[in-house]
Amino acid sequence: MAVALLVMVVILAVAIGIVAIVAMGMQGAGRQRVPELANVMAETARHLNGDAEPPQGLVGFFEEIPDVRRTGAPSAKSSDSAK
Repeated sequence: MAVALLVMVVILAVAIGIVAIVAMGMQGAGRQRVPELANVMAETARHLNGDAEPPQGLVGFFEEIPDVRRTGAPSAKSSDSAK
């Protein structure tokens, strides 16, 4: 019971922190006090809107993952054991 309460408090703290950062970003209040955070939030917004190029690390990560759609691997529905 204590663990569940602790986890809930941590989740609420994280949620309140995110709401506070978003509210500061929407009002522009933190731009003078924390310009690094403002720049990171602006870049994140550009990525979420699809206006920025994806980071090279992310592109490289997805290029390393094999695409199972191209290999023609049999699906669970087409295997003999699924019948």
